[in-house]
Amino acid sequence: MGGFVSQPEPIISDFFYLDISTLTSTDMETLPWTQLTGLDNLFTSWGTAVAGGANKDLFVLFGGQMTPVESSSIVIVYDTKSNTWSKPEISTLTGDEPLRRKQTQAVIDSAGKMYIFGGSTGPETNSPNSFFLNDMAILDTVNWSWSYGTQDGAPEARNDFSATILSNGVIVYIGGSNSNNRYVPMTQLNMYDTNSAAWINNIEATGEIPNPRATDGRIIIYGGSFLISADGRYTAASPDLAVLNTSNNNYVWSKPKASGTTPPTIAYHSAYLIGDQMIISFGNITDKGPTSNLYALDTKDKDNYKWITSMDIEISVPPETVNSENKSSNTGIIVGVLIGSLIGLILLGGSLFWFYRFNKNRKMMEGVIETPGESTDVGFTRRRETMNSATTSQSSYDYSRNSTNTKVEEGDHSKEFHPRSHIN
Repeated sequence: MGGFVSQPEPIISDFFYLDISTLTSTDMETLPWTQLTGLDNLFTSWGTAVAGGANKDLFVLFGGQMTPVESSSIVIVYDTKSNTWSKPEISTLTGDEPLRRKQTQAVIDSAGKMYIFGGSTGPETNSPNSFFLNDMAILDTVNWSWSYGTQDGAPEARNDFSATILSNGVIVYIGGSNSNNRYVPMTQLNMYDTNSAAWINNIEATGEIPNPRATDGRIIIYGGSFLISADGRYTAASPDLAVLNTSNNNYVWSKPKASGTTPPTIAYHSAYLIGDQMIISFGNITDKGPTSNLYALDTKDKDNYKWITSMDIEISVPPETVNSENKSSNTGIIVGVLIGSLIGLILLGGSLFWFYRFNKNRKMMEGVIETPGESTDVGFTRRRETMNSATTSQSSYDYSRNSTNTKVEEGDHSKEFHPRSHIN
């Protein structure tokens, strides 16, 4: 939903979804998108979102830029069952409402708590000053209350990073840019333990280190670009496909083998793991403009990934409750990442999401966790990536998710739709 197609065009309010439960040997060029209509128009970009609520059937959108910019609510919720937007009343007894921000990335744990670290402010977020943040705001999406994580040991302020929550409740932050517009090295990993509410620092990744970028278990990253000159020229990140293995708490980068036709290098895209297939959507082809194309990477064979031209999704519905114990092993995360910043093009920062028919059934890949996508601001000289990851065990993810089998009835509020080229 929302976002920019290009500047100086205003924020748009498109709101659409893809029902992946119907995709059997479906060609990537003929995917059945559906646009939601009959809703209040919501013009937003650069926010971050998760599947929240007791049943993970709420699309919880935080922060970002809205039109009008003076919009008072920093949390807006879409109910996938009733097909309505609302602004929840959130208690501040245990913590004040945080500042509106952009270019952050949220994750959600099995108890329905949404963790929002860092990000940046500016005129686009109705702030008189532009600055970076390193606080940890926590939104309970079940009981609707704010609280904060500790600042002791918190990493430096940054934005445009990736965030992935592992099955053991540890959030891994990778990459991003700091307030000096410098990339955070891909070897530097910062972690937040949601069980002990403590930061874990000084973890260093080894192996074939990819170019620095903004976001990234096994974590798979794809695409992106980085600034190569003072005049604002960008080049494709190298390698375009990289994997960070997190098994046994050993963090090792590698360059995987991948057969098939490699897509063009893109940035500002979104990536999701559905079953064994990582789907990369929208974004910007480096230095060539936005695209509405989708690409799929089959990750079933860990020794040889494969770029495929059709989606054949198997979906199962695991029983799950908000307080259920997560029993999957923490063998890694897969994250599709976007990187880069291309002048004049902005992504809707985590606001466009896939509704698996609105949090429809999904089978997550073993040893991996889902995480959110993110976007970067135009004019920031940094390389970035947006990511999503997937893990069999727990749902984390900022836009749609989890396996509640709910849907919006088709009728007056939805129609077949061919989305325009978004940077997402």
